[in-house]
Amino acid sequence: MMNKTLTAIAATVALGLTTQASAYDLKEMQWNQIVEQAQKEKAINVYVWYFQPRFRTIFKDFEDKYGIKVRVPNSNEKGNINKLIAEGKRSAGKIDVMAIDAARMPSLMQNNLVYGPITDVLPDAAKLKTKLNGVETGGYAVSFWGNQTGFAYDPSRVNEKELPQSFDALGKWISDNPYAFGVNDPNKGGAGNAFIQRAITNMTGDNEAYYATGFDAKNTTKWSEVWTWFDKHSDEITITSSNADSLTRMNDGEISMAPAWEDHLKGLQAQGAITPRIKFYIPEFGMPGGGNMIMMPANTSKKAASMLFINWITSAEVQTRFNEVFGSAPQHPDADDSKALVSQEQRQFSKSFFTADYATKAKKAFTENVLM
Repeated sequence: MMNKTLTAIAATVALGLTTQASAYDLKEMQWNQIVEQAQKEKAINVYVWYFQPRFRTIFKDFEDKYGIKVRVPNSNEKGNINKLIAEGKRSAGKIDVMAIDAARMPSLMQNNLVYGPITDVLPDAAKLKTKLNGVETGGYAVSFWGNQTGFAYDPSRVNEKELPQSFDALGKWISDNPYAFGVNDPNKGGAGNAFIQRAITNMTGDNEAYYATGFDAKNTTKWSEVWTWFDKHSDEITITSSNADSLTRMNDGEISMAPAWEDHLKGLQAQGAITPRIKFYIPEFGMPGGGNMIMMPANTSKKAASMLFINWITSAEVQTRFNEVFGSAPQHPDADDSKALVSQEQRQFSKSFFTADYATKAKKAFTENVLM
């Protein structure tokens, strides 16, 4: 009995020390103190729903630099959100850092599930984006991944001096090159939806409401003009089943140009799945660009290590590497994007995506009026 009592007391003391050791306030600490504390925490769980094997490889640089182990569990986006919510009432959850679609942030912040503002602590906060895809996070999350849509094209079949830069020029090119332009089903790939959004804004006029919360059907009354344009070219455009299907058909020579994601194309070319001959450009009439954010849950027990990781992954050095490896658009202004598929000059044509309500309406209307 005596031994059990002593063991219990020892455990209680140990627990108390552990609790005391983690009872710190990042906002009251100098950065060198945060780094020192982070290295005592030894390991973190980073939840990201895509490219997990490749992220595990790149995150080894963080492990080597700071001696902190990074575990990337197999997971998906929906499962990560559900886990964050399920663990929200616990004093400590298992998620330490989480990649997230900005659209998810408002509800998570309203339910006090996110630590922040992290921009009160990050040394380079002034250079980082806290707003993405029309959502301002107030510094509770920062952008770490930039993705851009544009047109992939095969220069062996397309005259690069005549790349369409306006919607009128695109319409003429489609008529002059029947079935060479592909558009993917927007329900199975964001590149198709991106193109439809730009078709709407170029043909019926842009509207600030498309990028704000809330929905008013009155703002969509002119969209019928867009479906008429697609109907006019119905015998000239090839509808593909997905983003990947568009690039595969281009690789095989079936089509010559299609809406695509810059990082998707670069990644497939890096894997050898798509010929490096295929190029990418952002037309002057604009194509949407977005990205993903990174944050830490309010109940992570490893706030110092998590903050250090977020600082690392958003740094100019790592953003340069992401551009080289994945083709993602750097989210730090000091990063080198010379390996990108498009120039900085073309990035001026990047536009915002519609917010969720209007994006969903565009997909549904396209499905009903063009696909059916």
